[in-house]
Amino acid sequence: MEPMTMLVLAFQLLALFSIAGALLIYLICKVREESQACNAEQPASRVVLVTSADTALGLQLCTYLANKGCRVFAGMKEARDSLPAKLLCGWMKIREYSEEPISGTIIPMRLDVTREDVLREATIAMGAHLNANERGIAAVINTSGSVYRGRVESQDVQHWEHMLKTNILGTLRVAKAFVGFLRPTRGRLLYLGGSTAGASMGGDGLVAFNASRVAVEKCADELRKELQPYGVNIVALDTCGMTVESLYKAPVAQTISQVPGAPTQYTADVLSASALQVIERALWDYTPQQRYTLLSHNKYQFTLPCRSSLRLHRPSESPVAATQSV
Repeated sequence: MEPMTMLVLAFQLLALFSIAGALLIYLICKVREESQACNAEQPASRVVLVTSADTALGLQLCTYLANKGCRVFAGMKEARDSLPAKLLCGWMKIREYSEEPISGTIIPMRLDVTREDVLREATIAMGAHLNANERGIAAVINTSGSVYRGRVESQDVQHWEHMLKTNILGTLRVAKAFVGFLRPTRGRLLYLGGSTAGASMGGDGLVAFNASRVAVEKCADELRKELQPYGVNIVALDTCGMTVESLYKAPVAQTISQVPGAPTQYTADVLSASALQVIERALWDYTPQQRYTLLSHNKYQFTLPCRSSLRLHRPSESPVAATQSV
């Protein structure tokens, strides 16, 4: 065979192998993209824990995620006779008989991030509610926290201790208690970040709170490093632009009639529709970001009305005032 013929044949073989290699790489990438898209659209688990439904924000998240088809564990300090427990129970009953019943559900559960014994009981209760084929849950959203305003020279030291115990130690206790449910599913832990939400109000009695929020951010950074090898993601919901009281305020009941059995309304207007969609992304993005900003334009942010009507009897006790400790 002539040298020129051998050279042409060699180039032809090289071109053939190059085309085959490129085609193989394309097929591999295509299969991987389809697999990732399938996993993103159909997450392995639709079970979510909200650590505190005692807040209006936590209550709003529970009902929103249940409307989206999730099974939501709603943590609260009193899961039977408290106002949030009654509101959730009534909300579920009304949705059961509506024309378009929800596909999700809400399971009230006693949970207090400041008490180890209650957290242990919560993990046992959660495990009992999981199906046999469920290895864990998709996410934990830590909505528990505490805020007290006051000048350093006049503020009660017990308020400092409670904020540090709830905000800092509570974050670590939640991770310790529920990370075992997140490892099997490679789930994620969401917390309320953005210490600048309070830092921008310097000088108006938030010294201790801001200090606790900075510590929470550092706890989250270290947890992210420790849990990353297990596939557990730590995600911050940046609340910059929201007032600190709105993060932990209680739902406010409003009875519009003195007649027994009259509809009782409650307000849960903490997050706008766009902010709720951001939280959905934080929950279900195939590769989550470390931080999601809830308010895209803080300068022009305003609160959207969001009222729900529930047919509940007025509680026998006096109306519950808005609290900042849950």
